[in-house]
Order: sequence, then C-alpha cells, then structure tokens
Amino acid sequence: MSARLTVHFSGVPAAHLAAVSGLTPVATPAGDSAADACALFGLSGPDLPLAAITYTHDFSTSPPAWCARLDPVCLMPSGATLRLIELTQTPLSEADARELFDRVSEAGVIPGVQWRFGAPQRWYVESTDTPDVRTCPPDSLPGGDVAAGQPRGTHAPRWQGWLNELQMLLFDAAPNLAREARDLPPANGLWLWGGGMTPVLPPAPFDTVWTDQALIGGLARLAGCAPQAAPESVTEWLDALPAGHALLGLAADAAAPERAAHWLDALQAALDGGRLEAITLHAGGARFHLQRRSLLARLRRGLRRRALR
Repeated sequence: MSARLTVHFSGVPAAHLAAVSGLTPVATPAGDSAADACALFGLSGPDLPLAAITYTHDFSTSPPAWCARLDPVCLMPSGATLRLIELTQTPLSEADARELFDRVSEAGVIPGVQWRFGAPQRWYVESTDTPDVRTCPPDSLPGGDVAAGQPRGTHAPRWQGWLNELQMLLFDAAPNLAREARDLPPANGLWLWGGGMTPVLPPAPFDTVWTDQALIGGLARLAGCAPQAAPESVTEWLDALPAGHALLGLAADAAAPERAAHWLDALQAALDGGRLEAITLHAGGARFHLQRRSLLARLRRGLRRRALR
C-alpha cells in the first residue's frame, strides 16, 4: 500500500511557492499560513489560540491556563511610523535570549503572570485570569507597521502600559548593545499575540507527522499524534515512508529556490515511481497538487536535463 503526503510550508506566501514550483494553486488562498495549518487539524475561527499550541510543542504539555506569546522583536522608527522587525533572519543566541528574558521576567512588571522561556524567539506568559485582549501575529502587520497591530479589548490599555515598561528594560541591556555594535537589530521590543486557552482538537487526520515547526508540532500533539523531527535527507526519508497519510511541516527556508527544487524533484520522483499515491502542498493558505507525469513527459524531462549538462 502506498502513502499519501501533505506538505505544509510555514510562513511561505502562495505566490512564492507557485513561482518556485511552476504549479498553479487548486484553491484561492484563504487565510494565512498559521490558519491553514490549524485547518489541517480541524481548527478554525478568529483569534486562534496560537500561543497555547506552540507552548504545547515547546513544553510537550499544554498550558494549564490562558497563555500568550510575548516574543522579543526589534521596533525600528521609520519616518513617522514604528516598524516591527522579526528576528528570524538575525536570531538571538540562546545565551542572549535568556539574559534578556531574565531581565524582563524578573522585574515583576506584569502582576499575576507566570513567564516561560520556550525558545530564543518564543517567550510566554501564563495567567489564571483570562484578559480581554485581542492581538495580531507579528507577521500579519502590513509593512511591519506597529500601529496597525496594537492590542484591542477592555484590558488592552493596561497591557500596553506594561509592554512599554518592559521595553524600557530592554533598551540598554548588554546583549542589545552588543548586537547594535555588530550592526544587528536589537531585541528592544516585546510583541504580545496569540493569547487564549488550549483548544480541544479531534483526532489527527494524519497517521504520522514530521516537523520542527512549533505550530505543526503543537497541533499534532493536541490531536494525539507525537511528531517526529523533520528529515535531513528527503530521499532516504521517502524511501522509508510508511503507508498511510503523512504530514510534513517545513520551515520557510525549505522554500528557498535551490532547496525547494531539491524537495520538489524528490517528491515528484516518488510520485512518478508510485512510492506516493498523492502529494498536496500548502503555502500561504493555498493548496497545490503535484500530478504524476506520464512516461513520455519523464523521458522529455530527462532529455532536456542531459542537454543542459
């Protein structure tokens, strides 16, 4: 029996995957990458509790109460606006992140919360209260405009005041001064987002899940499926792929043109060779289907490649 495979690219726009793959989406993009990942596990709706999901991945257990992400970011003045710059391209080291985390978490600025360090770019606060505060993910801000994503809700002004206080503690922190000296963006801001309670999910619609992505990993755990680490070698992994429906969650760097070509060639070969029954790709809320090529199309492709050598 062959296997079916769903591949989800986190944080990759649909137009980018269409460009690098030459594929046309079979459905108009609906929602963003995170909403699409949640939909794969039967979770939808506004204000998704993304923090509780990634928390489940980071700590291998769900949060005991309301929790939100409070991630370190760079806030950069740009003309009359303030721009948010995520630190994914210039990440904090583990040591720097922990020093900054300790500085803000031990200051006692936000009363009644429990701070948790999930990863250098994933910090959490837990609260036994459920504040009325609605937020935006940092990657959803148009042009990174901070003003477009300010917290809303009854308790938003109170949280905004706490965030301002915490950010003052980051301004002259040693790791930030060292980063600025190396021309790196400082982690001088904190971004509150993804707050909520742990969602209850139906059983996972996948037999196996491979991923290093916190959102996919958390969704899999909440749906009763223990995720395995994303493979380093796609060819060896495909050779050993068990029967059933598998989900592979990949990071945005897997969609870089050279890496994407490597992945897509290997997937296409597995599909053409009958090792995979079907392959669906997800990116930016859109779906793409890889189609099995005819023998003639494969021969033509092989001849074109030999001609280019």
